Amino acid sequence: MKYEVFPRRWGKGHIVTTPVKGNVESVEIKSGGKIQEKQVLVMIRPDQGKVKQILSGSGGTVEMLKVKAGDKVVHGDVLFFIKEDL
Repeated sequence: MKYEVFPRRWGKGHIVTTPVKGNVESVEIKSGGKIQEKQVLVMIRPDQGKVKQILSGSGGTVEMLKVKAGDKVVHGDVLFFIKEDL
């Protein structure tokens, strides 16, 4: 199952939070890296169920990562910050 992320505004960028509770399986992006809309960003395994792919809702540059593989997250935790490409 895939989840598209609809990030919250943060100045000229976005704050991306997790829509599910679970363990971060992998982070598919790097700080400073460019991302595109609908790109897989993070894979999270819920406490019960299959791995969820978290997709970007917009393009830009990853400003700061807040999670790494193995981290536990709950709904609403910040995953990373994205600066929009203007």
